[in-house]
Amino acid sequence: MKFRNLRKWDNVDESYGLVFLAQLVDELLFEFTLDTYKPSAMNTSLLVREALETIKAIESGTIKRPNLRHILDELCENLDKDDVAKKLLSVELKGVKAVLKDPKSTESSVVTTIELLNNQLQLDIYKSKNEELLIQEVCDSQSPASLRSLTRSYITTLLNSDFSAKHIQKQSQKFFFYSTNRIAGNNAISDYLELFSVEAEEYSVIYRAPKYLSEFKLAARQLGITITDSLDEYVEVLRSHNFLLRRGEVYLLIPKNGSKDLYFAKSVSDRKLEQFQTLIGLYHHKEAPAPIVECLVIDSDKQKVLKATKSINPMHKCQDSKPGVAARKLAEFMSGFSMQRDSFRKFNRSAELHALALSSESIENQMINLWIALESLIPNKDTSNDISQIEHIASSIVPFINIGYIHKIITRLSKDLFQWDSRLIKRMLRDIPGTGVAHRLSNFLILEEFAERRLELESSFKNFHLLKDRYEYVKYLFSEPKNVVNSLDAHKIRVEWQIRRIYRARNMIVHDGVTPSYSEVLIENTHDYLDTVMSGLMILAASQNTLDTIDQGFKMVEINYKSYYKSLSEKGLEFEQGNIYELLFRHPI
Repeated sequence: MKFRNLRKWDNVDESYGLVFLAQLVDELLFEFTLDTYKPSAMNTSLLVREALETIKAIESGTIKRPNLRHILDELCENLDKDDVAKKLLSVELKGVKAVLKDPKSTESSVVTTIELLNNQLQLDIYKSKNEELLIQEVCDSQSPASLRSLTRSYITTLLNSDFSAKHIQKQSQKFFFYSTNRIAGNNAISDYLELFSVEAEEYSVIYRAPKYLSEFKLAARQLGITITDSLDEYVEVLRSHNFLLRRGEVYLLIPKNGSKDLYFAKSVSDRKLEQFQTLIGLYHHKEAPAPIVECLVIDSDKQKVLKATKSINPMHKCQDSKPGVAARKLAEFMSGFSMQRDSFRKFNRSAELHALALSSESIENQMINLWIALESLIPNKDTSNDISQIEHIASSIVPFINIGYIHKIITRLSKDLFQWDSRLIKRMLRDIPGTGVAHRLSNFLILEEFAERRLELESSFKNFHLLKDRYEYVKYLFSEPKNVVNSLDAHKIRVEWQIRRIYRARNMIVHDGVTPSYSEVLIENTHDYLDTVMSGLMILAASQNTLDTIDQGFKMVEINYKSYYKSLSEKGLEFEQGNIYELLFRHPI
């Protein structure tokens, strides 16, 4: 979370709604934002579409029928909270939920109800109503909770309406922070939303590639790719952007790419190029095609040109250790490692699949390799247990994810606060007891003796409305143990839904050859789940005489999480200095 200067705003003090939206959009689209604060993979409109797609997959035998129940549960919960959907629906919401939630509802009744919702919640209709409500909220009531909900839903909508995250981010930063236009007040929200009312344009994408690809001209033509050593029509653009051919190269031209922005046009053409190279590999094994990443994206009037290199791999949108820290952790892991040979081979195989996903530019390969890497670590299901394999996978992963969830929330807040004003935060935390910054900040937020310091910190946020909102949320979360328990319960449900969504997307890719529009978000989530499980096992394996097998690691985390959750759930429990560490931080995993 970064504060950006508001010098181009004429009336900041009376523009709370739009400033909050601008700061929220900036965080939502930052590549390395904590997963919890990134755009949702789905909104209500997309959930309805997913339900219809899942019904088709069930009919074709790709997915088992029980998977639909979880989508319907998520859909009903979204319908309860989604003001956009409520405003659009002309059918009685209670009646809809009665059909979707009742396990005795006939299949035809469920399908008809979902089709009815789909008619009224089409994504383009949903987008228009979302914009209308955003304008009202920014200019009138300016409720932080409503602004947050509507903005998150809107960004999710744009990402599934053929806009790239990079384009939305650049347009937003330019509009709110960096261009020469002035922002008079909250009414500028209409001008901002107008940026995303564009129709698709035709773009041409030009790559430089190795000359041997000329041998595959005919096959390329079938995919809509022209291979040539001269592009007279574009020569001025090529020269002005230093994109003329070098020795041993040819041009690959993918014309008439209908897209809403330059970055999305590149991603569409990249996938076509990737398909071409994959097909070459079927017949030409000895020389693996080198990745071709640099290109020019040019609109039909040659007025808009983007010279693009490699896009950020969704596998890289995660928290990472610096080399020195990584080296120390690896040394600790290797020195204390005690896993049996079979478990080490299993762990190493998962690590290899993780590496394959990291090295691949293909979304499909990333998804499949990450899922196999994750699934291969899960202990075998007890034969006496009647749950499905996907339920077993979800219940095995959730303890790893949830046991560190609160720690991640408070750690992220500490980093945001230090980035805001490190000198002030150091003074705020001075002399506060605790094992590490997360524990000390928790004491600061919870204990009554620091109330005056909290007031001083809160008065410092000024126009950084997003940081103030996040701080208030975490302070509320830590005000009593039951709030933490409620947060863990809600997060558990969201993670289970997402794991099932990842599983369905993986099946769609493998069995139907269909890649969902929200796949990049799923890849980021899958990568985070896999990293959390693997790092947890590494922490346990690095402690001598702790465990011998991966199965023992899963069992230990399961036991620790149950104990952690039960301790927080004790009736009448309150946080106090003597129990904060024991309740929140004593389990490293």
